[in-house]
Amino acid sequence: MTFFPWHRSSRRVVAWGIAICLSAMAARAACAVERDVGGDAADGKALHYTSLSAAAAAMQPGDHLIIAAGIYRDAIVLPKQAWNSSTPTLIEGRGRVVIDASDIVGNWIASDGLYSHDWPQETAQVSVDGVPLTQVGGTVFGGFPLDPSNSNKNILATSGGIWPGRHDGDATTMPDGSFFYDRSQKRLYIRMSGKDLNDRTVEVSVRAHGLLAQGVESLQIKNLSFLHGNTSPTGRDGLVSISGHNVTLDHVSVDFADSVGIELDGDDNVISNSSANHCGQLGIKGRGARMLLVGSETSYNNTRGFNKWWEAGGVKFVGNGGLSDSVVRDHVAIGNRGDGIWFDWGNPNNKIEHSISEYNTGFGIQYEASSGAHITGNRVIGNGQRGIFLPHSSHSVVSGNLVAGNGMEGIAFVDEGRRDPSGKLDLRPIGDTVLQNVIAWNGSALTVPAAPTDVVSDANLFIGQGVQLRIWSSWSHPFDSFPGWQQQTGLDLHSSQIVRSIDVTFADDVRTQRRDPDLKWLEGLRSASGLSPQALATLSALQIPLASKNQMAEF
Repeated sequence: MTFFPWHRSSRRVVAWGIAICLSAMAARAACAVERDVGGDAADGKALHYTSLSAAAAAMQPGDHLIIAAGIYRDAIVLPKQAWNSSTPTLIEGRGRVVIDASDIVGNWIASDGLYSHDWPQETAQVSVDGVPLTQVGGTVFGGFPLDPSNSNKNILATSGGIWPGRHDGDATTMPDGSFFYDRSQKRLYIRMSGKDLNDRTVEVSVRAHGLLAQGVESLQIKNLSFLHGNTSPTGRDGLVSISGHNVTLDHVSVDFADSVGIELDGDDNVISNSSANHCGQLGIKGRGARMLLVGSETSYNNTRGFNKWWEAGGVKFVGNGGLSDSVVRDHVAIGNRGDGIWFDWGNPNNKIEHSISEYNTGFGIQYEASSGAHITGNRVIGNGQRGIFLPHSSHSVVSGNLVAGNGMEGIAFVDEGRRDPSGKLDLRPIGDTVLQNVIAWNGSALTVPAAPTDVVSDANLFIGQGVQLRIWSSWSHPFDSFPGWQQQTGLDLHSSQIVRSIDVTFADDVRTQRRDPDLKWLEGLRSASGLSPQALATLSALQIPLASKNQMAEF
């Protein structure tokens, strides 16, 4: 874990104007105001602020807020107002800017390795010397699971509820390296062996948001890092939570948020060169139209063990309009406890391209109950369940992907019998295409719905042995004979099959979950003797990310 030690800057917190106008009204109407937080007051006209929150509260549409390098245990909360402006509102960091939702707490009362402190509200995170402690007990989202009236009480009740990773217990059962909040006593407990806690750095998360902006227009956020969070006790939004249109997040990182790292809702929004990693539930979630998520990463999320069948993992776009006409490009989702990339319910016409989804415990890419996907040129390796999974999705194209070493089918289109009670969505998986994919050494190769569904599958390259090469016509009709599959279904007539055991180096990389596994075996196939023209054509057409820094490779 990266730890940023707290310090107090000796520099003044100021804001200063660069616009010169004839009157204050003219300045607001025609000129942007530049504000500086944490910098030196070099301008005699400077406005002075004592905190990030004060500067944010004073912002108006079109302003430019510059935040100097440093660590700020504060939050940016923009005022609710009309944000229409011909000039974008810009908030940017200069140098390394960290906005931390935790505070340093001292004066702990000690008793036999158990420390306690009066504390006014529940916290979801405590760390000591930069190391997060295990939470014992606790509630989320307004009282779950202790409040019997909580709306989440009966969700997935037979599979552990929405938070199966919760550690039950109280102050009397705490293991070493843990914390517990007693809601009735309003007291926070820590059990920690070793050096006295009062001689160590104890950070307790206290703020629900690092940045909160609602109903904004033309907002740009650049070069900011956010750390820790206390969002989940009361809400389900993100540590960085923005609703509005024409919003851009560029070079924004969120680490160790207690639940969701970034939530962005609205139309024509962009997240670029950003990350949300090691978050308690989910890296990024959003909805809207024409979003671009590019060159970003959501890895190692769901550290608190929320139910992956509910909402947990790397990135999720979900319901109530979902995400439409949007693009996920050059994205990295590695090692999440859940799905890597998940579109859930009513998301039409989206592209997932040139991205990496690896070693997630769930599906690599799931496009669920949606339509019009183009899933192209992705590297999907070593996921615990299916590599690319499209349940109840129609008119979608899965092409040019490397799908290898996943625990279940490499690619699966399925009909589980679900139907939309409202009648708005057609959940029949019809009109789907599987084209020019390399599908290697998965639990099995491919599942498509039983005819008639207008499915097209062709020009694919299947690699493996035995059951790894199995193809299913629905889950009830397995084909272990490739010629039999071709003859009976009329599918994959220009596809190829290579019977080969898994490459030893690649297998070891998948087993150890090495970031950027060795793919020399893939390039070596091009020079292998006896390869069919169809197989060579599939390999030649393949374009996938070579490295998780989004360098592209052609094979």
